Amino acid sequence: MTPASDSARRSRPLLGTFVEVTAGGLPEDDLNAAIEQAFDAVAHVHRLVSFHESGSDVSRLNRSALFGPVTVDPQTLEVLDWSRRFAEASEGGFDITVAAELVEWGLLPRPDSRYRPDGRGSWRDVESLPNGTVRFHRPLWIDLGGIAKGYAVDCAVERLRASRVTRGCVNAGGDLRVFGSEVRRVPLDPRHRRDRRVPVLVIANASVASSGGHVVRQGRRRAVGPHVHGTERRPVGARTFVSVVAEHCVVADALTKVVLALGPRSEAVLRRYRATAHVRDGHHEWRTLGAAAQ
Repeated sequence: MTPASDSARRSRPLLGTFVEVTAGGLPEDDLNAAIEQAFDAVAHVHRLVSFHESGSDVSRLNRSALFGPVTVDPQTLEVLDWSRRFAEASEGGFDITVAAELVEWGLLPRPDSRYRPDGRGSWRDVESLPNGTVRFHRPLWIDLGGIAKGYAVDCAVERLRASRVTRGCVNAGGDLRVFGSEVRRVPLDPRHRRDRRVPVLVIANASVASSGGHVVRQGRRRAVGPHVHGTERRPVGARTFVSVVAEHCVVADALTKVVLALGPRSEAVLRRYRATAHVRDGHHEWRTLGAAAQ
């Protein structure tokens, strides 16, 4: 969608994708300043949660939290709190401690760590303490890639609103949030489609996030993808595409992984967050779960 004449749009590589910010309702100079603030918010989250950067909070936790409490940024604590909520709601289907499996499958690099994770570890072994520190109760590695992009989008929207932007959109590689009078048409375009008919979502004052897997084969090993069932520690969603619509992008982002892990059993979690999931399965059939399901 082309921005209106009194709006501005810019993009920047962040979070392992391109982040696009559209803002409107202010003079051009004010819009440009607001967009810079939004990018700064995303960049800050990126620095905190990166699995690859050695100085990120995630890397410091994976390196040291087993041996004592590690002080982290308040926003990292907030992402961990969101993660805990979805782990509880999904009975562990969503779990940030699946990084060990992603490393084993070659989808993440091995972190700078003196230990191998304990297979019995889970989200319950990540404790946030009242003094702003975090500790691990078992050897484990965390990865916040399943939720941090949506959180960063919400932070960027908060910055835009704080700058008095009245309408806009933040889009991080397909995970997006729209506010004010801005409206977006979002095509659901899964990688494994067989036909040319693509459903379209119309998004206004809401967020949408999408997840789909690809198959990775390593020698004679079983096919794996980028998503992991938190309790069963097996790959999920390699042939499934999910888009979740919710008020906040952090919710939509995390719930895509819940749906991939739980399938139809995610219905109760979706309804709890007043969210709707549009799912295309391995048989190339669509179904709707959650708040908008009939």
